[in-house]
Amino acid sequence: MRLPRHHRIVREFITKFRLKLNPFYNTNDNAWYLINNVRAKSGDVDRNPDILQYPLLPAERGKSASELYDQTLDKVTTDCRALKEKYDSFSIKEYLIKEGKLSRGAIDMIGDVLNLDSSFHLSFLYYLMDDIAFKDRFDEITGGFDQLPEAFYKSMHRDIRFQSTVVKILQDNEKVRVFYRRPLTRLLSSETADYVLVATTAKAVRLIKFSPPLSSKKTHALRSLRYSRDVKIFLACREKFWEKDGIYNGRSITDRPSRFIYYPGHNFTSGVGVILASYTWDDDAQFFVPLSDEKCVDLVQEDLAEIHQLPKTYIQNVCDKHVIKKWGLDKYAMGAYVSLTPYQLVDYSKALFQNEGRVYFAGEYTAHPHAWIETAMKAAMRAARSIHGAVSASPSGNRKS
Repeated sequence: MRLPRHHRIVREFITKFRLKLNPFYNTNDNAWYLINNVRAKSGDVDRNPDILQYPLLPAERGKSASELYDQTLDKVTTDCRALKEKYDSFSIKEYLIKEGKLSRGAIDMIGDVLNLDSSFHLSFLYYLMDDIAFKDRFDEITGGFDQLPEAFYKSMHRDIRFQSTVVKILQDNEKVRVFYRRPLTRLLSSETADYVLVATTAKAVRLIKFSPPLSSKKTHALRSLRYSRDVKIFLACREKFWEKDGIYNGRSITDRPSRFIYYPGHNFTSGVGVILASYTWDDDAQFFVPLSDEKCVDLVQEDLAEIHQLPKTYIQNVCDKHVIKKWGLDKYAMGAYVSLTPYQLVDYSKALFQNEGRVYFAGEYTAHPHAWIETAMKAAMRAARSIHGAVSASPSGNRKS
């Protein structure tokens, strides 16, 4: 899990919990491109992007996908209000065509190399805010990202109800009562509080019955939000065949189903190499969702064989264990993160964060930029501040939430 350097909130907790970080590298000169039936080293493509044989205009030749995209941003103002007024209705592809004046070949290159092809229909403003993070350097937690939630768990002093599904939330002028179902029981348990903070995904909120019902604006916003259904396919390999190509860290990029392959920059004590054999977003990920695990693994093994020019039987033999995560099938999250379409940023942002009486809401979908851990933490802190403000403004002024 990569963490941008400028995400200060999550890094503050990492420091507090005395966790260590090491650099996360998105690129490696020895990794591969396999696009348009052209196989080339990443370093060679960086030096000469025309290797990939996209049909570009004379003024576009010799420029990387990032350079082509960045040159379209000259017209973008730093005035946030003006940005919203002008570009809230634009999709990413519409902006590149109408404002960026790029050729179709340049747009195809941006889509393939910058992982935007499956997201061209999304909001340009949404992507613009998210793109800022990718201009930064990244780190990862040394020894595994699971250490961060584990540290949070150990630091908490209140009871946590694992595998307990919230069914309904009832509130009046004085209290909020949360009803939930524990595993292997039909009877509902409940907790009563002065205030409640709901920190699920927007999709999961819709599984909860609220009394009184949520406002029509929030209900409509929750229903309309679009979620990406990202898919990650990991392979555990007895032999680190990618290291024979001099690949440590970084990623390979292909227009085949796997799309983006990430290589480890660290060693496991067992000697096994774990590779993220496919990381797909949006419509690219949807391709894998209906497939069986066996078919998913077969496809990414075939792609790895083509990218690294190795027999598929060899890849199948040395990479015989896998883990697949399909966020669209996660029964708790019901999706990976919000992927806004045109008009949704302006239409829904306020309603999504707005509290409903004594019930408050947090999560990456309630703040910007979406999808990041930092954003979820920022949203939770903002909601907590709002709750404390409500407590201070109440007649008693000393209630506990």
